Amino acid sequence: MTYSDRERDPAVPMVSVAVRPGPQRTRAEVSGEIDADNCGEVREALSAALDASTTGLDVGLSALTFCDSSALHLLLDLHHAATTTGKTLVLHAPRPQFTRLLDFTGTAPVFTIHTPAAHPPDPHDGRPTVTGGDATRPAHHRPHALDPAIAYDDEP
Repeated sequence: MTYSDRERDPAVPMVSVAVRPGPQRTRAEVSGEIDADNCGEVREALSAALDASTTGLDVGLSALTFCDSSALHLLLDLHHAATTTGKTLVLHAPRPQFTRLLDFTGTAPVFTIHTPAAHPPDPHDGRPTVTGGDATRPAHHRPHALDPAIAYDDEP
């Protein structure tokens, strides 16, 4: 599903929600800008995607360029809907601006966030290698009550 109101009114931010159902979980990729003007359409698409899933919803946020408090409220409501129905909501690859919003508002611990691990440094690029830490874990993962058997990106 793709929603775009820019053709009707150039002042309304453009947003799209692409939903891909999986056997257990549904994946939704959100791109563009979410604000009070288009939050209702995004809410409808994500709520329908959550309802259609068996175990939960994975929301890709790597292409989300802007969101305001209405988008945060939407995701909090979606998280509540997921937990009350025995499902989970996982936010994937949010941009730093969004994670700062979560940290600033104190809502970061509510969400499970899956951020891909950084690529290992190229040993041939001439820069020194930084050691320490665990490169196998996502850099910004905040665990929530998730079943470790849930696969995120490998579902057909």
